[in-house]
Parts: sequence; structure tokens; C-alpha cells
Amino acid sequence: MKNYQDIEAKELSEKYAKVKDDFVWVDVRTDEEYDEGHIPGSIHIPHDQMEKRYHELTPYQGKKLMLICRSGRRSVLACNVLAEKGFSELYNMKGGMLEWTGPIE
Repeated sequence: MKNYQDIEAKELSEKYAKVKDDFVWVDVRTDEEYDEGHIPGSIHIPHDQMEKRYHELTPYQGKKLMLICRSGRRSVLACNVLAEKGFSELYNMKGGMLEWTGPIE
């Protein structure tokens, strides 16, 4: 059973101004990838550190978490880790930053 919902990166990009405050944006890419450009205001926790650092997201439990990576694969892994830790409002940005056309910083 899937513990998250997929939302296409292209769709999110087009609606970003309207939906940016609906989600807590969590970027799970490497430090290098994140430093090259990320969605404004996103929280950075690399997916391979999620098991150890998921508690940093505890203040956002019950809010919609949008997990982001380069293509949408690592963000699924992060969604699964967070689901195991009791998070329920999980979303995967399908297509990842490869398909993101919205703002970056």
C-alpha cells in the first residue's frame, strides 16, 4: 500500500504561487544537488539521513509534506521512512527537480 500521493512536478510548478503555503517542502537530494538550486523555503534533509534526522520534521507532523528529489525516486524512499515514523500527510513530487519549472534559489 502506498503511504503517499504523487503530484506531478510540472503541475506543481504551474500552481506554485497558489499552493506554496499548502505544503512543507522537504528536499531530500544531496548537499551538492541542493546547493545547485532548490525550491525557496525548502527544508533540506538528504534521503540517506532521513532515518536519523526525521525528528527535525516532527513540528510539521499533521501538515502536508512535499518530498522532493532529482527525479522522484529518492523522495519515495523518504516518504516510506516518514510513514514508518508515523507521518501521514505525505506527497511525492513526481518527476522531481528535473521537471520543476517553478522558482529556485
